[in-house]
Amino acid sequence: MQSKISGAIEVQATEFARNFPKMKEDAREYGVITVYSHKRTVGAFISPAVLAELELLRRRKRELIRIEDADDAFFDALDDAVETYDHLA
Repeated sequence: MQSKISGAIEVQATEFARNFPKMKEDAREYGVITVYSHKRTVGAFISPAVLAELELLRRRKRELIRIEDADDAFFDALDDAVETYDHLA
């Protein structure tokens, strides 16, 4: 059964597999789909926008050696990511 919790989608693995075209659309709308099997999280499916945020943060993480080296763009991206995931949790 599909449930929408705080803007996120949670589905069973069987439903995810059977309804993949719908899941692609839901990922674009909600950002993250958490996939469960036997009451355990087995994975997640994310939207292109969420993927882009994660890739940006990972790139920046590799670039930073010290926190003092972080610029405003890094902290803006971090704030945006936190806001995105806070409303999904």
